Amino acid sequence: MIAPDHFFLLSPVPMWVLDPTLKIIAVNHSAAEAYGYADAALLSMNLGTICHPDDLELLQSRVLSVASAEKVQLPPLRIKNGNSSYRWIEIAITNLPLDQIAAGFLCVLADVTDRIDNEVTMKLNAERYDIISKATSDTIWDWNLVTDKIFWNKGIKGIFGFKELIDNTTVINWWREHIHPDDRERVWQTIQLHIKNRIARWTDEYRFMCADGSYKFVLDRGFMVFGEDGSPIRMIGSMQDISQRKQEEQWSRLLESVVINATDAVLICTGNVEGSGQSIIYVNEAFTRMSGYTKYELIGASPRISQGPETDISEIIRLKEAIDKKEPCEIEVINYTKQGREYWVSQSNAPLADASGEVTHWISIQRDITQNRKHLKEIEEQNKKFREIAWIQSHLVRAPLARVMALVDLLQNFVPGDDKDELLLHLTNSARELDAIIINIADTTPLHS
Repeated sequence: MIAPDHFFLLSPVPMWVLDPTLKIIAVNHSAAEAYGYADAALLSMNLGTICHPDDLELLQSRVLSVASAEKVQLPPLRIKNGNSSYRWIEIAITNLPLDQIAAGFLCVLADVTDRIDNEVTMKLNAERYDIISKATSDTIWDWNLVTDKIFWNKGIKGIFGFKELIDNTTVINWWREHIHPDDRERVWQTIQLHIKNRIARWTDEYRFMCADGSYKFVLDRGFMVFGEDGSPIRMIGSMQDISQRKQEEQWSRLLESVVINATDAVLICTGNVEGSGQSIIYVNEAFTRMSGYTKYELIGASPRISQGPETDISEIIRLKEAIDKKEPCEIEVINYTKQGREYWVSQSNAPLADASGEVTHWISIQRDITQNRKHLKEIEEQNKKFREIAWIQSHLVRAPLARVMALVDLLQNFVPGDDKDELLLHLTNSARELDAIIINIADTTPLHS
């Protein structure tokens, strides 16, 4: 028959025996081996010397309570092992009768270091998750692929308005049903493909329905967690509201379409930063048609490429001053095509600023006003002729007309003896002079007003 002390010494479970002063008075081989001590070394120690200082008070109070109880289970304590590092140990203490191995307390030891470390890690991760959930404007979600349940952070209530969700938890079909019908099948197939092929990262954009029935555009990104056998067990991700970005992109596309298809020429150039000069970075098709240059010839060139000998230097100086002051400016100048043909252009120039208010670019909207200028010149020429006619009417016509009227008056009051033939001759000459003036006026009068 094997003696009780042999069961103690040969047991695979680490054990030792303490006296009321916490001195180790017996130790089995498993305990010595598990904690890196020789049997004799442990027998010379007091448990209080290898217990972590922060846990010593708890140890002493619990050991003293064993006297009035048959058995006491201590919470995890830190015990120093043979290499001077600490391990978390759970100790079950039993009050030994005097006729057992030794008078004192039998301690059954269980190393729970890995469990404690995991719990600490999980707690830290939970705290980080909670902090991230509060700090981010994204909606964080955690999808259990085994139970098909999703846990959401507060974003699902604050951003999407689902304030009635119990414990912020839904099933996967709830999420699927809230995807816009036009996006639903595409998104679902994509995420299922990632799960099937064990692709860790998933990203998609779609429309998600809010509690009030409206939709928000979201950018959804997920990361898959795999089990020990390599199968996907969880997916954690964040859903970001990108509705404003989508709206801005839509406006950008609309504005881009307006610029591209505009009949007026559009030129965008750099902002003359620190006197480095300006260079063209964009022209629309209307500008290439008007200037005769190709887009590739214009990009990177100076916006002065269209200027020439007859370009009004005073207008260019006025434009330069506006650029220096970062103010809008309108000018009318003669420009030249690549082939050297002159054309009049009306330019509306305006600065473009970034979010900080710094002018980074200039936009110039230009319109060919050559025909307008030609028409204006024709009108000026007509006005000049009308002024000449008015002068003729007010000076040349009145003299012969006055003579005619005087001669007619003399003839009406004719007295026998006057020289009638001479009066008629003067009347005829005055009439011919007046007729010649009228013919000249008719010849110089424009046919079209």
